[in-house]
Amino acid sequence: MRLCLIISLLTLYRTTLADLTADVQILVKCLHELSSPDRIGNDLKKLERYGEWSNEEVPCLMRCLASEKGWFDIEANKWQKQRLVDELGADIYNYCHYELHRKSRDGCSYAHRGLRCLKQAELHAGTSITTLLQCTSKLNATNVQLLQYSKLTAKESIPCLFQCFADALHFYDDAGNWQLMNWQQAFGPSRQDQQPNYSGCRLSQEKRSLSRNKCAWMYEEYLCWELQNGNLRAEPTTAQATTKLV
Repeated sequence: MRLCLIISLLTLYRTTLADLTADVQILVKCLHELSSPDRIGNDLKKLERYGEWSNEEVPCLMRCLASEKGWFDIEANKWQKQRLVDELGADIYNYCHYELHRKSRDGCSYAHRGLRCLKQAELHAGTSITTLLQCTSKLNATNVQLLQYSKLTAKESIPCLFQCFADALHFYDDAGNWQLMNWQQAFGPSRQDQQPNYSGCRLSQEKRSLSRNKCAWMYEEYLCWELQNGNLRAEPTTAQATTKLV
């Protein structure tokens, strides 16, 4: 979810987030369909560790849960956008937009990845929006300025907005190194199918020192982040983000 996308969602912010695994009846139904009496105890123990899963440990369980909630169409192998927006909020859906459209022939794996992203969005999407609200208020940014900022021009249109956002979410350690996990948690999955290589985005200390100020080099590194994620195209005088929002 790009910073400009977060901006567009400020008016849609919702405070109520759904617990993705709270519906006991649905969980029991899916376990009944997919497990067996001799495996149920072990499967429940696996489910308790859901937050630690790197791969789905109870095959197809997440697809069943998502389907029973009306979020995932098994036959069409497709996430139900409007149902997700209505029940979870546009901020949650947009955080996972790219992941939910990253189709796979393996519907179980596809549903598992999507549901895992939605759970991550519960934890981080609201924080990103709240932080941006605080920063725009601190910098007295108007709605017109925010719309201009979403174009991601080469020169930051609201000076130091990204620095405020990045500092609040700890994008950098004390030595100025990227804390990549924090970037990823703030913005959500990338447009790219493969993990982008951001190694070239961190400017050298020499280049940072030649920038106008800290805000300038941090914003330049952010533009590189968006470029690597496929959200930015470079032009001779202006770096401009693609503005299509779904």
